[in-house]
Amino acid sequence: MLNYFNQTVITKFQHGFVHGRSCLTNLLEVFEHWTSSMDEGYGVDVIYLDYTKAFDTVPHERLLAKLKMLGIHGNILRQIANFLQNRMMKVIVNGECSDWACILSGILQGSVLGSLLFLIFVNDLPDWIKTNIRMFADDTKIWTKTVTEEDVVKIQEDLNSFCEWSKKWLLQFNPQKCVVMHIGHKMNNRYHLSQDSQN
Repeated sequence: MLNYFNQTVITKFQHGFVHGRSCLTNLLEVFEHWTSSMDEGYGVDVIYLDYTKAFDTVPHERLLAKLKMLGIHGNILRQIANFLQNRMMKVIVNGECSDWACILSGILQGSVLGSLLFLIFVNDLPDWIKTNIRMFADDTKIWTKTVTEEDVVKIQEDLNSFCEWSKKWLLQFNPQKCVVMHIGHKMNNRYHLSQDSQN
């Protein structure tokens, strides 16, 4: 599975948990784009996006649906479903214990399969945008060279698309932890994540 997904499925924009890519390759590619734009005399607007409890909130049924779309069926799909489902949890606070509850979302961290499943879940994000994107597992940034007002509109449209993706796949962004960075210009372009799409 690792070989299949790493070689043929995982997007080239993902640098986390992928053989031959790393935090360093992510940064080098990004800086190449940014410095090239600045050398041309243009600024760059970058938006860092943060998920709300990324690994803990991936919905199992939607993840399994994505796996089916990628051609995973039969025993392998059943094994992955067994890995994800039929888990229980309870909470103890000050000696008081809650009832057991079924866990309907979340991917176990710390395992090879857990990391791969998260990459698969967010793998289609680049298909939803028109500007530039790089990802490192659950860390995502998009950017555009800012030449005209149309560039500002384009990156806002990408944020709107991200919100639609979030609504469809139930993996929410946290607007309070998303950050805009303006590089090489003094324009104060403002962007927003649609709260309606985040409900």
